[in-house]
Amino acid sequence: MTFPAVPTQMIVLPIKEGLKIEDASTKEGQLWSQILDILERWSGFRRLYWGRHVEEANQVHLHIVRANLHQHYALLSSREWEQITTILKSLGVPDASSLTVRHAMIAEFSPNPRSLGNGAPVTGTAIYLTADPAAWEKTWALWTGIVSSVPGCIGVTGGWMVEPVEGNSPCYIVYVGWESIEVHDSYHNTKHFRRRAVILSENNQGFREYGHIAFKHSRVRQEANL
Repeated sequence: MTFPAVPTQMIVLPIKEGLKIEDASTKEGQLWSQILDILERWSGFRRLYWGRHVEEANQVHLHIVRANLHQHYALLSSREWEQITTILKSLGVPDASSLTVRHAMIAEFSPNPRSLGNGAPVTGTAIYLTADPAAWEKTWALWTGIVSSVPGCIGVTGGWMVEPVEGNSPCYIVYVGWESIEVHDSYHNTKHFRRRAVILSENNQGFREYGHIAFKHSRVRQEANL
């Protein structure tokens, strides 16, 4: 069963691991909280969640969910965005060009997934390139039915990206929650995976940016039914 897609802004920020933005008692944490406050006040806010990339800990991945895509793009041309980039300079981010800003319509493919700031210790991610969106959706539907029942998998989400990653090929980003990286990696060495991995090679032209993110932090608009 697929749950409705939500417009999600995905921002990758180069913030050094040594800067403890996770700790609200530090100067860095207070600056980071100011940024999150600005994002939360912008129109259409539903929720946000963020965490560090496990394999590349100097990357912070921040996702914001709003009512529609227009609200995301309007933020990027606003004074509030200028305020955010000014604060980021104090966190070692030189300018907006140092950020990667993308958008996607993220849907849930398993009931109550814990993958995106909902409790999963780590979330595996990859971006698939495909020239045949309809065929890929069938492939992904088949795979989600398989991986959702794998021990240690605790949520399957994903969706079409608005901006292409390479050329003009449509791109589909996936986020799968796992109990740990070890559990995820161990699954790749099982007969169950080897017999079924061919499914993921169907109807796409490979994947990019494979890795894991620890989305440990989140904020939710209380009245939002999410």
